Amino acid sequence: MRLNSLEEVATFAAQNNFSIFELPLGTDFAAILPASVHIKPDDEKNTIDITKIRELSNIAQAKQSHDFYIVVENAETMNTNAANAFLKALEEPNDKLHFVFLSNNTSQILPTIKSRASNYSLKNDSKISDAPNYDAETIALAKQYLSATKANLPDLADKITKLNKESSRQGALKILECAIELAYKTYFLTGNTQFLQKLEKLLTISDNIAANGHVKLQLVAGML
Repeated sequence: MRLNSLEEVATFAAQNNFSIFELPLGTDFAAILPASVHIKPDDEKNTIDITKIRELSNIAQAKQSHDFYIVVENAETMNTNAANAFLKALEEPNDKLHFVFLSNNTSQILPTIKSRASNYSLKNDSKISDAPNYDAETIALAKQYLSATKANLPDLADKITKLNKESSRQGALKILECAIELAYKTYFLTGNTQFLQKLEKLLTISDNIAANGHVKLQLVAGML
């Protein structure tokens, strides 16, 4: 969803247990939702590690009688371990607790996290309309995979597995990463729930292939 101004951040944050706001580079994050707990990247490493997320989880476990906000600034700097720990913190929602991610580049936030959030950006300032940063062949195959039918899915899966001669698994994961980004951005721009449903399938397929599942079988069966 697009925001008309920064003043709307607080309004929409209050409506959701988990929100992600893509805001322009140089935005003064400290001025947004000041009456809240803020988690920030480490000054030296410029990352948010699992230690900071564990601190966040401890805060989240406290009982709240009023709306309480936990704000993660520059959320794109969260590393993988921290992201996985955060997902666990989302498993027990509290109506009074609001998680808010602030970022100027949400494309770097894991799709598994973005798919669980209400996503917002400022009009005319978002990168949501930008094409994925992949080569033309990868983007073309990702688009074909998103629109594949039962009839052409097996042949397309075979083509994807042969894209990377050194590793069919890595080649497939690359196509899936691009398809996930396309599905996410298209849903965000259009609100068409069909792309949200495909996004959920793509995330499952990617997880299964990354866990050494049969590449072609997952590419075909996962989208049926």
